[in-house]
Amino acid sequence: MSQPAIMDAFGELPDSRRPEGRRHQYSLCLALFTLAVTAGNRGFLAIGDWLKSYRNQLLELFKPERNRLPSYSTIRRVLLQTDEQSYAECLSRFFKITPQPGETLAADGKVLKHSFMRETDNPHCQAHPAIMMVTGYLVERGLILPPHEVERKTNEIKALPQMIEQLALVGVVFAFDAINTQKKTAQLIIESENDYLGALKGNQRGLLAEVKEHFEPEKTFESLDKGHGRIEKRRVSICRDFSHIRAWPGLKTLIRVESERAQIHPDMIVVTQETRYYISSLLEDVKSLAQRIRGYWGVENKVHYVRDVTQGEDASRIRTTPLVGLFVQARNIALNLYREYGWTNMAQAQRRCAQSLEMLMDVFRMK
Repeated sequence: MSQPAIMDAFGELPDSRRPEGRRHQYSLCLALFTLAVTAGNRGFLAIGDWLKSYRNQLLELFKPERNRLPSYSTIRRVLLQTDEQSYAECLSRFFKITPQPGETLAADGKVLKHSFMRETDNPHCQAHPAIMMVTGYLVERGLILPPHEVERKTNEIKALPQMIEQLALVGVVFAFDAINTQKKTAQLIIESENDYLGALKGNQRGLLAEVKEHFEPEKTFESLDKGHGRIEKRRVSICRDFSHIRAWPGLKTLIRVESERAQIHPDMIVVTQETRYYISSLLEDVKSLAQRIRGYWGVENKVHYVRDVTQGEDASRIRTTPLVGLFVQARNIALNLYREYGWTNMAQAQRRCAQSLEMLMDVFRMK
């Protein structure tokens, strides 16, 4: 990738600004916004300070017309006219973040805590509740797909099928929590030539009761994990006897996960036990299924947790749409680039990119 490549990523996006008011390239504004968020800037004032701090280097890098950079307010106005989904898709294509056959796509919804809008006189946005987005996380490579915003007055159950249809993938394994373990969702996944791995809880009481009562382990895989002051033993078993199990679209494997966790404290050890059940359309061996289940939780601790703690997503006071979604998309791209560059510590990666424009350019493959 050469210097203008990041700008070329947005070449297909239409510029809806009036021609007489265009002082800065549309793609330049989007490129600077993406770079600024990757450098750890959480709001527009911070982006403005960042632009001033690296003004000379950015002018040399992008060589804008009239040798001028857009202000943070200009970038904000441009973003207000940008479709967040199109922005994310441009970057995903540019950095080739696409699922491969056989990969596990963990899907999970997250509410953006402070994204609600109570004002009724905002010219850019109507009042709305906190926004929820369903995120797709590629377990094997640790990459994040563009999240799908849940429509207001609906919920995550309806959002996942929309996301599946929009992605139009073939051959991947959709993994999800109990709220999305629905017959219609399973049927859609099977009809689209994909597979599923879903948690089974009380929202499917009848099926859960039958699985608990008639689960007979056929094969078992055990693992032991140590770290962060705890020891966890996991026993994963599979069953493929459905003689007493009600019909379910594409069901081929029942899975039971028994875990025992010992939390080590200075003066005591607290032991907790838990048993969870899953259903799947896969016929893989028990070890592979255990790895997929364990990997699913990466959407929580490698996406949601990092966006909240490292990138300050829940603390963000940005409420105007589409700005909320655009910041989410930019944060995801930042995490993808950090991981592709080789970092495992996201806080360290963000600090390095914030401290050095040269490092940021390297992360974006612009050197």
